[in-house]
Amino acid sequence: MAFIKVQNLKRSDDGAVINGTAAVSVTEYDASMKGRSRHKVRENLGKIVWLSEDKKDGIFLSPSRGLIEYSSVSDAFTTVVRTDKRVAGLDIFPEPEVHTVFGDVYLLLSFMKKNGILPVLRKSFPSDEDYERLLCHLLHDILRNGSRISCDDFIMKSFVSHIFRDVPVSSLDSDTAYFTMMGDDKVKRAFFRNYVESLRKIYPGFGKGCYVDSTPLPNDIRNNPFNALCSHGITSTSNQTRLALVLDEATGLPVWYTIIPGNVLDFNTISNVMLEVNETIDIQIISLVLDAGYVSQELINMFNIDSDPVMDENGGYVKQTMIARMPAKNGYPYKQLYEDNKKLIYNAKYSFIRESHTYFGIRREVEIFGKREYAYVYVDKDNALELSRENRLKHPDEYEKLSMKDKNWYAVKFGYFVLVSNKEETPAEMLDEYFSRTHIETVFKAGKEYLHILPLKKWTTATVMGKILSDMISLIIYLSLRKGLESTGIAIPRLLGQTQSLICLTKSDGTVLIDTPNKQVKSIYKEMKIKVPSSLTIKGFTSDVLSC
Repeated sequence: MAFIKVQNLKRSDDGAVINGTAAVSVTEYDASMKGRSRHKVRENLGKIVWLSEDKKDGIFLSPSRGLIEYSSVSDAFTTVVRTDKRVAGLDIFPEPEVHTVFGDVYLLLSFMKKNGILPVLRKSFPSDEDYERLLCHLLHDILRNGSRISCDDFIMKSFVSHIFRDVPVSSLDSDTAYFTMMGDDKVKRAFFRNYVESLRKIYPGFGKGCYVDSTPLPNDIRNNPFNALCSHGITSTSNQTRLALVLDEATGLPVWYTIIPGNVLDFNTISNVMLEVNETIDIQIISLVLDAGYVSQELINMFNIDSDPVMDENGGYVKQTMIARMPAKNGYPYKQLYEDNKKLIYNAKYSFIRESHTYFGIRREVEIFGKREYAYVYVDKDNALELSRENRLKHPDEYEKLSMKDKNWYAVKFGYFVLVSNKEETPAEMLDEYFSRTHIETVFKAGKEYLHILPLKKWTTATVMGKILSDMISLIIYLSLRKGLESTGIAIPRLLGQTQSLICLTKSDGTVLIDTPNKQVKSIYKEMKIKVPSSLTIKGFTSDVLSC
């Protein structure tokens, strides 16, 4: 049975709480104790804001939940709203500073509305409170520009504090309610369905051709069901969860993601992701670009020259294609392809230039696990020459001991690689398609370095999943913004840093007066085709954002 354990409670003459802390405690049977029971603290409730006379119900500033009401009778937590008379006059919902930062928030919200992201979010989060919390966290993730400022402090300094007045600012730092809500799988599915539906109006083929890769998310979360001891992608062994990401070839934007145990990296990952994407957002992936870690007999059986076409979402039949780096291990003709083609490596007929590097490239038909595939054999001659020279200088004695056959191999091994595919193209075309896979590494980098998707610090399955969904939505907005800036030459850090210089003054009647923007801010807004207002009303702007 749960009850509220109170410590150091002090009240004023009128009965208001002026001091005290509390915790949720439970009574457990213990035969070794006098009275056959003992009390155990289940959760720290933090500072007492209000407490009923019978101490069975109270409002608390919880270190993990923010401002929250707890009832020991129902053993349940409920949200506290601004209009609650029990917190009136306590500055729990403090008024924002009169002067607040305007330029970055207004620009990003205007961009999100203009390119359709805001309507997608509004449709996916119909509850006003959920939607407002979502926007607070997304704006903080993107606009903090790499700083360590907490979400609640960021909102208090920003124009956002004028817009969303029903979300307790104090609850935004450790927002368990938000991350728990985001951790519901139905929320993830609803967002991606609406997001894909919106993008397909602009890009009809969105999601059909995809890169698929994963990145490690090391963490020390207790009882995380996705954790496994692994060393993929990092320098040492650690507990990892892996983020598997599906990226659209044409736009470079995420299509879907899933979380897998850290030690799982095989064809099952691919097949499960393809099935999830098809069942959840009705996308039939017809083209994959993969790393060598995913190549297996199962993959070859599914994607080969003789594989049958599959029905697409329009009822037609298409051939699913795959491009992957051939692993240098048993079962694959990796070294044999070098032996078969080594006399042609310096034949000008098979030479082409890509990004200032000279390549040898040739396509061969091979048999792998009894299935026909195309093998694209390459040597990056610049890398081969430079790296083999460095190694010879570092290890001269070892080099001299090599046979002439091995010395010839040594001259090309550092630039030699093979791609396997069931798609017939020229070697130059195939290499361009594969190297475009580096977009996914850029996306992972943006998530980790700019948005601080790491480290994971949530402590339940629901909040871990909610944190990652929130991060992924932030990442989609960030990438969309970067894509929108491609033609301008403006970097996002510069955009955020300069637009934060534009501030506003809020009057008591709800009118917002915006300062005159400087030359740099004017230029950025002009490039983004967004007008800087001289004034607006809180009521009008809030209604505009909430009604998207």
